[in-house]
Amino acid sequence: MKILALLFLLGSSPGLPTAGSLDDAIRLYQKGDFNEAVSLLQQLRSISPNDADVRLWLGKSYLKVRDWDGAVQEMEKTIQLQPSNAQSHLWLGRACGARAAHSFFVKAVGWAHRVVKEFETASRLSPENLDVRFDLLDFYLDAPSYVGGGKDKADAEAKAIAKLDPRKGYSARAAILIKEKKWDLAKKELIQATIEYPSDAIAYKDVADFLLDRQDFEGAIQYAKKALELDNGSKWSRLIMAAATIQLRTDLDYSTKALMNLASGSLADEDPAFEEVYYWLGESFLAKGEKTKAREAFASALAFNPDFGKAKEQISKLR
Repeated sequence: MKILALLFLLGSSPGLPTAGSLDDAIRLYQKGDFNEAVSLLQQLRSISPNDADVRLWLGKSYLKVRDWDGAVQEMEKTIQLQPSNAQSHLWLGRACGARAAHSFFVKAVGWAHRVVKEFETASRLSPENLDVRFDLLDFYLDAPSYVGGGKDKADAEAKAIAKLDPRKGYSARAAILIKEKKWDLAKKELIQATIEYPSDAIAYKDVADFLLDRQDFEGAIQYAKKALELDNGSKWSRLIMAAATIQLRTDLDYSTKALMNLASGSLADEDPAFEEVYYWLGESFLAKGEKTKAREAFASALAFNPDFGKAKEQISKLR
């Protein structure tokens, strides 16, 4: 997918290896070559069907190519191989969540029950795993009570996060306040984290992200710059900085270059998704009046995620 997406920008593409290792597959995944990753991982699965890591990465790759059932099946197999592995239960929960999001209501309810079951199992197996804790927090905030959600559960989860990591406790409380549209209180929580933890780049990135969403673009740039001073490798901070710059219509050459570098590099699960990078690249080209390149970038975003509404809206305007 990414090979096609980069064609108009880079003019060439790497070939698919006929054989390789799990490390090769992970590199393909992180470069956005998800179909190629699936192909290689299927080869590796046929060679080592009981390799839990291969099955896990194949499941993750299936999620990226929108094979929801394949993803669930691979994650289930991973759990059969490693029943006490919290990460496997976490990813099965995520796969069930994707399946729920693409199901009719009655089936979606059943999938949602599986999501919370797997997340809560992961939390019991690894109570200090903050990835699990934040996924649970998001589920409790978003899901209705009849599938296991609820504000009281979200509050309890935020307290557990704060106990494990006080800095991230601010992010957890802010997430609840954002859900309640208590913007000023959420902003106060996030800024307090930067005051109490002035050397934590993620604290500044979180404020920048919040301010970008609230359309305070100058503020977003200010906090993203601070985050990058503390961690120059932060890909989220680079994306936020570029997005805010585009919105202000300042230094568009910087934003275009930064986004092209992100698109042509490696993005791990904790980094921005490729569709988000290409969407903002399209916005950067559009701000520069380069409509053909903007259309191609928005099309690339939709190649990664056909449901990406912002890219759909922009490409429809350019037809």
